[in-house]
Amino acid sequence: MLGRDGMFDPRGSAATRLAPGAPAQIVKNGPPSLGLSTPDQRQPPPQSSPSSTSILGPDITIIGQQLILKTKGSLLIQGQIQGDVHGATVTVDDGANVTGVIVASTIAVQGGVKGALKGSSVILHANSHVEADIVHQTLAIAEGAQFEGSVRRARDISEVTPDLS
Repeated sequence: MLGRDGMFDPRGSAATRLAPGAPAQIVKNGPPSLGLSTPDQRQPPPQSSPSSTSILGPDITIIGQQLILKTKGSLLIQGQIQGDVHGATVTVDDGANVTGVIVASTIAVQGGVKGALKGSSVILHANSHVEADIVHQTLAIAEGAQFEGSVRRARDISEVTPDLS
């Protein structure tokens, strides 16, 4: 709705004009549907939680002897890693490569892996290139995935449970 001065006013009355260079002000009585709030009504920013996703971007290369990356949340790998990875969920993105052991509740591979995969749920997507020994509870290999190695079902859940301590 337009106010008497021709400016948009969500409250239905004339909006206050700001002087050039004046800071914007929070509308205290705006309708909730516009998402307006007073400073004391703002929610604190969300804290990192075990369900958050960490991303190792395509420009990152991590190389180390006896290196183990651990996350209690999800990890999206877009770069290159030479070392072991433990997490709740680990995704090797298209174009990414991991040389080492990946242990996670859920492992999704769209890129390349050389080593071993140990997961409750292991998914090899169509464009994945995997040279690994796989220990799993459930395994899905999409048509077009390239896989060379051995596969066996886990005898016990402890075989595919990541050490996140």
